[in-house]
Amino acid sequence: MPFVPDPVFTHGVSYALGAIFLAGAAGKLRDRHVFVAVVQAYGLLPVPTVVVFSFLVMLAELAVGIALWLPPAWPLAQWAGLGLLGVVTGAVIVNLLRGRTDLDCGCGGAGGDQRLSWGLVLRNALLAAALAFAAARPGERDLVWLDYATMLVATLSLFGLYAGANQLLANRPQLALLEGG
Repeated sequence: MPFVPDPVFTHGVSYALGAIFLAGAAGKLRDRHVFVAVVQAYGLLPVPTVVVFSFLVMLAELAVGIALWLPPAWPLAQWAGLGLLGVVTGAVIVNLLRGRTDLDCGCGGAGGDQRLSWGLVLRNALLAAALAFAAARPGERDLVWLDYATMLVATLSLFGLYAGANQLLANRPQLALLEGG
């Protein structure tokens, strides 16, 4: 018998991922020039294309975030989110393999001070797995008020877990300095 998730879980995960993409887009849009500089520092694109690519990433992240809050748009949003995660994770992996861990990831705009690490790759893999889970065809049933309350709590909890994990990744270099000296 195939696995059929309850719609409350797929909805909660989709809404949480939408919030994550929207938060990332907001940070990048707020500090557009910083994000362009981060993309240029990755050293993967010809300089004339960096501004356009940066703008497209910001727009894609915003569009995916909004679409993940609109159930009819979920199939397209989930595929687009997986593609976007694939592109940015690929850029992180290339730079990690080059030994460039001193770069800001650019995940949330200026002030994030989150350096490239394999932890980011793992985080993005978990986000991709969550998108794949959300794309699973949920069971068909009518939702009741308690389901909506559960979705709200699940969305807030998952977003909080993501924010906490991100902060831990951002603080890891400073913690390593404290432990070492």
